[in-house]
Amino acid sequence: MDGVNQGAAVILTSVDHARALGIDPKKWVFLHGCSEANEQILVSERVNYHSSPALGMNVRQALAMADKTVDEIDYFDIYSCFPAAVAIACDELGLDRLDHRGLTVTGGLPFFGGPGNNYSMHAIASMVEKLREAPGTFGLITANGGYLTKHASGVYSCEPYHESWHLPDFHALQSEVDALKYPLFTERPAGQAIIEAYTVTFRQREPDRAIIVGRLAASDERFLANSMADPELLRSFIDHDQVGRLGMVRLADETGGDTNVFVPQ
Repeated sequence: MDGVNQGAAVILTSVDHARALGIDPKKWVFLHGCSEANEQILVSERVNYHSSPALGMNVRQALAMADKTVDEIDYFDIYSCFPAAVAIACDELGLDRLDHRGLTVTGGLPFFGGPGNNYSMHAIASMVEKLREAPGTFGLITANGGYLTKHASGVYSCEPYHESWHLPDFHALQSEVDALKYPLFTERPAGQAIIEAYTVTFRQREPDRAIIVGRLAASDERFLANSMADPELLRSFIDHDQVGRLGMVRLADETGGDTNVFVPQ
């Protein structure tokens, strides 16, 4: 976490109270749409590793509440803890990663700085400034917690909300997310398998092993495994994309060991 001093504040009130406080109506910003939804907490139980259904579904609910489409949004601040978070959000929204509107109003978490669990408040404060400068425009903010686990979004504008304001049904949306088909997980895989995702760990600047998330060909069950400690093999995992590669998975020690090993074909 960046060791920087930062502060942001949001004043949330009613129109009547804003008038009573003497706040200039030109500074009022309204929440037009909002939503929240969570993925499965255990990463091993996710639908896949290249999308985030909860993210996409909660943004669509927020946009529907605001009666807006992605094309009608003028400003974005996509939560940007890692490049993958931005890429997945863009894919879920159908948003070009090089969209001329840009993907952030703060500069993005890696460059703006990441105050623990509070970046999105800074995004809201930055969005308010943008919207005040351009009355009639709309902004969308996405927020994330965990490993793309907890998602929230909001649609903002200086324009007053067009209907009687009420929260959408977050529980119904979460039920839809929970009803998605998730793969079963096995701790003792055996047989032909395919690599679903992987990473290579290093020790003393040299590749040490690959950690693999795979799926069994016969049952489609998901598993975790290590690769063999083969320098040439590990180099191939670094130099070439191995997602989709076939192989065999088994216990490293079939007499009672507890580590699975994946051997590519």
